[in-house]
Amino acid sequence: MKYAAFVVLLVFASCSYFQTKQQRAEGLAKNYLDSALGPDKYELIDTGRIDTLRSGPDNEPSYQLITKKIDSTYKIRDSLNRLLENAKNNQEITILNNLQQKNYENQNILLRQSLTYLLNYKGKPEGWIIEETYKLKNNIDSSMYHATFKIDDNLSRVLSQQTTKKLTSTNP
Repeated sequence: MKYAAFVVLLVFASCSYFQTKQQRAEGLAKNYLDSALGPDKYELIDTGRIDTLRSGPDNEPSYQLITKKIDSTYKIRDSLNRLLENAKNNQEITILNNLQQKNYENQNILLRQSLTYLLNYKGKPEGWIIEETYKLKNNIDSSMYHATFKIDDNLSRVLSQQTTKKLTSTNP
């Protein structure tokens, strides 16, 4: 009998200790809303799936190089446009038009490289995001709110939270 009680206790303890990431994130979001609004002041409507929060490419040297090159093509374009406005003969206009075309082609190549880089970029994981939809239980406001929670990578605390009021359509 003692063995059966121990097994039941062990199973119960392990089920509560080994929560999934989704369950831990939901718990953190609920605790945050409970402390901010009060547990009886809101009704949870929907909880989204947990997702990885990743760093952006802005600090990556290869992406910075591509963006600097793209910026330089815009500067070259502006300079060529100013020169074209002041061109004195057809030969200058032809040369400047050819340079503009080359610059335009370079710009398109760089923009494609940038897009490819962004589509394939997988930033370093920096934490987790979970979204919840809730409405307040007061009878004054029937609006729904959409909350986004940013959670640390250990799933131990909410780093930040942002709430927006969801627009609801009303039919006359």
